[in-house]
Amino acid sequence: MNFSSKLLEQAVAEFGRLPGVGQKSALRLVLHLLRQPEADVTRFTESLTHLKQHIRYCSVCHNLSDLELCHTCQSPKRDQSLICVVEDTRDVMAIENTNQYQGVFHVLGGLISPMDGIGPS
Repeated sequence: MNFSSKLLEQAVAEFGRLPGVGQKSALRLVLHLLRQPEADVTRFTESLTHLKQHIRYCSVCHNLSDLELCHTCQSPKRDQSLICVVEDTRDVMAIENTNQYQGVFHVLGGLISPMDGIGPS
């Protein structure tokens, strides 16, 4: 793809590094941001920077959280005797969206695959 600007090319390349975002989608996103008011783009970039600097893992379940303990682990309404072990945060979100599960979670942060040499550590 031919770009009229090195800055445009660099931005498209960075967006294209995101999972599921090809070059055409990356270009569409970059052009969309260029059409937005500068305050909106600044708010967007600052939110990403703030996220990266301040997000942490819950010290109990290892889910992503703003605090030392996530909202699930803080909740006295959760059944602490029921633990759902999941691969990552997306699984927690999917289960939570059902509003059916009232236990707690343990987020592995990846798959355990002994055949591939990937253990619990």
